[in-house]
Amino acid sequence: MSRHHRASVILVSVLFALILISPINSNAEESGKCCQPPDEFELYLVGDSDKGELTPFETRLDEEKSALVTASIFGEVEVGAWNLKWGEAGDYSSGEWTFTIPYEIVDATGMSANASVLVKVGGSTYQSSSQLPGVFLSGSGELVVPVEVSSDSISKDENIEVTFWLRSVVFSSPGSESGIRFLWGSEEFDASLTVSFPLVEIQIREASVKGDLVFFPVRLTSGFGDSMWTQAFGGGLAVQGQEVSESPITNLIEGGAEVTFVWQMPSGFNGGSIRTDFFLSPQSSLRVEADKNHQITAGEDSGDNSWYPEEEPPRTGGSNLAIIVDCEYDGDSIERETTVRFDGAISQWTRWGLDNIGNKSLGSSSWWRNLNSYSDDVSSADKQNGRVDDTELLALRNHLQGSKTDLKSFLSNGLLIDPDAIFFVVDPVDFGPIDISIDFGGSRAFNSDVISIVISASHSVNQDSRQKLIEDFVRPGGYEFWNNVELDLEIRSGMLSGLGGVYSDTDDIAYSHRRWVVMEILQIQESDIDSEDEFRIEFSSENSLLFSPLVSAMVAVFALCLALGLGMALTKRKSRVPSMILVGVLGGLTLIIYCLGLPMQIVIGVVSSSVLLVFPASIISPPIESGERESGPLNVGRVKCPSCGVKNGIESSIRPLRIDCKGCGSTLRIE
Repeated sequence: MSRHHRASVILVSVLFALILISPINSNAEESGKCCQPPDEFELYLVGDSDKGELTPFETRLDEEKSALVTASIFGEVEVGAWNLKWGEAGDYSSGEWTFTIPYEIVDATGMSANASVLVKVGGSTYQSSSQLPGVFLSGSGELVVPVEVSSDSISKDENIEVTFWLRSVVFSSPGSESGIRFLWGSEEFDASLTVSFPLVEIQIREASVKGDLVFFPVRLTSGFGDSMWTQAFGGGLAVQGQEVSESPITNLIEGGAEVTFVWQMPSGFNGGSIRTDFFLSPQSSLRVEADKNHQITAGEDSGDNSWYPEEEPPRTGGSNLAIIVDCEYDGDSIERETTVRFDGAISQWTRWGLDNIGNKSLGSSSWWRNLNSYSDDVSSADKQNGRVDDTELLALRNHLQGSKTDLKSFLSNGLLIDPDAIFFVVDPVDFGPIDISIDFGGSRAFNSDVISIVISASHSVNQDSRQKLIEDFVRPGGYEFWNNVELDLEIRSGMLSGLGGVYSDTDDIAYSHRRWVVMEILQIQESDIDSEDEFRIEFSSENSLLFSPLVSAMVAVFALCLALGLGMALTKRKSRVPSMILVGVLGGLTLIIYCLGLPMQIVIGVVSSSVLLVFPASIISPPIESGERESGPLNVGRVKCPSCGVKNGIESSIRPLRIDCKGCGSTLRIE
């Protein structure tokens, strides 16, 4: 063997040995990418016909729109145009796309027309075949128009546009208002364009370990940013077959979004291979899946921490807000417990801020700089460790509870909530002692799960004046942060303290006011407050026992009994039907307006009228006819009194006979 050949063999052997003995540093046994990205889905039609939009998200189907087309024999009628800016470059294959839109015929038995659909994808234009015969539609249903497209590509930020129009519209057996109405934009009428296009690519990245927490980042590459997650029909991650219940972290990245799930190692877990299964349903009929195996070492921090924001995360991106108010009113003061509950991007912002107390890189306008004075109270091990520790939670609680001005600042500047609107007082600084508790739900990890801040306090009530209950509490610009705003308010009074009247200056918010003998309850439950809703609800704090539930009920019962007694006394010789009907009707009306919580002045006015109106009712009551009143047993002879008309029984056969009339007392002589 030559020296050159021997050297080559040795070199190959050494390289092969190095490959065998070198450590394998791979955290994943599978690529973590979905095996086949979805390429057929629906683009739904939403918005007005002249400026409509296309969207892949069913959650946008919340407002029904329509367009009415009347007869047009020779002309062309554009029904609507919708477009979408595509946020990611990609290729699409040739095939048939389908335009589907619901319709209903109005005041006619049917309609014939030529339907055309024009689709523009970037610089390419496709139109439905003009060789198709005209369609005939009747009743209601869906119009389906196929469009053939050729394989091509679309660049980032280019538009996808669809235009729909009709030609030669003719109705069968038309009426005076015949037409065809096309509908879209709602779950019931989900008009759409079915396209074959790359929608989203999923990649499960390497896991990151911090203490007993494991973070699983999932990258969603699409042209829709974080909307691919926040507006999707559903999605989630399962670890070893168990779904992670906590809401994930959502970060907007170049080309899409990164969703990071947090999993806490169970006690006794010593590490090993962990399988994760991720699914995403952008639409109810579309499900995309990916899975990956991770090698986890317990007790050792590892992995890439790029999912953890280096800077303060934005508060935009989708959050839900619920204000829950529970009150007890005793006539002099209100004991109130207010719960501010939120999730999503605001929760993520709150958890990050607490985990970064003392962070010198915070911006000058960051609210979390207010907690820098607590930096020495938080150990270095607790800082930026991916979770909210006890010391960090205590720092926020002490900051908010120690100063009512700081509480107002956090609600107003941090959460974009007007504290004056939810606390029933002109200024929260006017509160008595307050107590604050903060609940992070089932996990304190850095995620977007629900956070509840409970504020308990009391304040006095100005007597004989209107007292504010609630008014629109989201500050200007706040609806850019809050996707959904809920309100649940209940205020109760005792049997000797009433709410008086309740006053609302708008119909945007409905309330329920009920008055019982032992208590009075006012409730407001609104599940979706709109940004355009303006409301203010007040109650009158009357300083009088007469307006309390118990005393007012006793007064009403006494007045009705008095009216009943007067009516019977005034109608001894008259028909009692009118006065009894009057008392019964007014008594029932009193009960209704009392229980429905109408102002107590109305209740007292109605029950007082029952006493006053019984006098004219008795006066106009007709007298009882003479033949309608008899006295004595029915099996004896009778004689009619000429004075009052009462027939008196004659039980003796002695003649002449004198008897006293049992109606008027006159003496009657019978021969």
